Order: sequence, then C-alpha cells, then structure tokens
Amino acid sequence: MDFARQSAEARLVAAAHAREVADFARGIVGDVSSSATAADRIRAARRLRLLSLQVLNWTVRAEVLSGESWADLASALGRDEDAVREEFGAGTVQWAERNDADPNRADLSEAEAQVLDDWYAAHAEEVLDPGHVAPVSALFTTPRETP
Repeated sequence: MDFARQSAEARLVAAAHAREVADFARGIVGDVSSSATAADRIRAARRLRLLSLQVLNWTVRAEVLSGESWADLASALGRDEDAVREEFGAGTVQWAERNDADPNRADLSEAEAQVLDDWYAAHAEEVLDPGHVAPVSALFTTPRETP
C-alpha cells in the first residue's frame, strides 16, 4: 500500500469536512438575529462541534498514515499515547486498505480535490491566502496554473 497516497486521501477527507464546517458556520452567523429558538441555536452549535471533530479525526488519520509518531500525535492531542493508538491505529489502516483497493479512487479523489480547490478559490482572500492556487489538488498533482 502507498501510505503517502493514503495520507493524501485522508487529508482530502479532512478538507471536505473543513469545507462543511465553514459552510455550516456561515449558516450560524446568518441566523444570529433570526427568531430561532434557544434549542435550535444550541443544536446548531453542537452540530458544528461534531463536524469540527471530524476534521480533527481525519487530520489525525492522515498523520498516522504519513508515519507521524504516536508520541507526537498524542502530545498534539493532549492525550495518552496508548489511547490515541487504540482509537486511530487499526481502523485507520483498515480504511486505507479499503480505499487503496478501490480502482476508481484516484479519479474520484482528483475530481473531489478540484471541487474543493474551486470552493477555496471562491472564498479565498488575497491578504490572507496569497499564492494558494490549488491547495487540495496539490495533494495529488502539480497545482494548476491560474489564467
């Protein structure tokens, strides 16, 4: 198995979840002066937190597949090394093996990366994001040139 490729695939999943977090957070901002109930606002905030945890989990999986040490991962998470290995070890490798066995995965990933790049470009700000042309596609290919 190509662990570098599978790490890139996991980063792609993390990026897709990050897009979902950003879009959902935008909705919360848009509803800040609405007549939503307290329960609705709390549920939305809880959902945002859960979506954010998906970004974290897939980021950790990507780092596991890239060969980052369990000690470094545990330190970054503020958790015990054995607990982190138990949570992310076997399941991450099993996901990567299934993903690696999919003959269509490369094409699908590159297409999804392009969609995320387009989303990123639509939301990028020159001052905050200089020089990032195709940050997600760069996981799999040479970044495309801008016209």
